[in-house]
Amino acid sequence: MTKPALRTDADFDAFYERNWKYIYRLCFTFMKCEADAEDCTEDVFVKVLTGNTTFTDQTHERKWLTVTAINLCKDRLKSYARKNVGSIDDEMTPDIAAPEQEDYSHVKDAVMALPPDHKDVIWLYYYVGCSTDEIARMLGRPSSTIRNRLKNARNKLKTLLEGGDMK
Repeated sequence: MTKPALRTDADFDAFYERNWKYIYRLCFTFMKCEADAEDCTEDVFVKVLTGNTTFTDQTHERKWLTVTAINLCKDRLKSYARKNVGSIDDEMTPDIAAPEQEDYSHVKDAVMALPPDHKDVIWLYYYVGCSTDEIARMLGRPSSTIRNRLKNARNKLKTLLEGGDMK
């Protein structure tokens, strides 16, 4: 049994408050620009409002939002205008900061330097917490392909973190 779609303003407000910071951080990780991350975040929530999406639970909700945000960011990065026009905000950091923790930004930077197929599986597996079977369903690929990509991505990530070349 699925939950009904977000029917009232209060439902959407609760949904938005529960998810917007996570989606913004995810979009900023891909876009590296505050304005572009905000645009992508807004587009994700517009898709929810204008679509006929229903969620079975908050885990399903988070996974759907993650895949949607990643796809929107990748599409925007592929666009001709994005490739040829930089942003004045490229070096800015988001207003939303993670709680003080040990600095592992070099790991995130290495993940973001991976090829898209590898970056996606690493992100979904380690940062979102999806299983390889869940990732396979989300990306429409066989589970064995996802496991192979994950293995290859780990090897490339290890090489990057050790200061080597990915080739």
